[in-house]
Amino acid sequence: MFTYQRLDFIADSYIPVLFFISLFIFAVDIFRNGFKKHCLQLGSVVLSVLIVYLVMAVDNRFEIWPKFDLDYSTHTALALVFVIFLSSRGTLALTLSVLSFVLYIALMIYQKYHTFDDIFSTALFLAPIFCLLIFSEVIRKRSSKKMDLQ
Repeated sequence: MFTYQRLDFIADSYIPVLFFISLFIFAVDIFRNGFKKHCLQLGSVVLSVLIVYLVMAVDNRFEIWPKFDLDYSTHTALALVFVIFLSSRGTLALTLSVLSFVLYIALMIYQKYHTFDDIFSTALFLAPIFCLLIFSEVIRKRSSKKMDLQ
């Protein structure tokens, strides 16, 4: 059976696994198409990660989430960056990354890392920002490909 420690190890491994999968995808894309074509998307992911820690610092300083009896979930925020990036890669990637994220949320709640409200409030605040940053580059790429075909 899964002990608390095994589940803790799985939870602690989730974000590094997402990071390395994302890194591998970037490496393959850069190898196939050159760095210049993927520079903006890489930048949008890096900027999203910086936003995760900027919001954490602002929350630590001004105690925004605690004012609502909540806790800012850095785990949720960081996982969201990589899940949104992976979701931009196609239908299968979208399905698998969202499913893994839902399971990760369930694990965080089960392990009592965060409450559902902590996770939901963090995701509600940051997901639109990350989607704007990451998907705007994907949309730009797809529309430029369509323009090239015409």
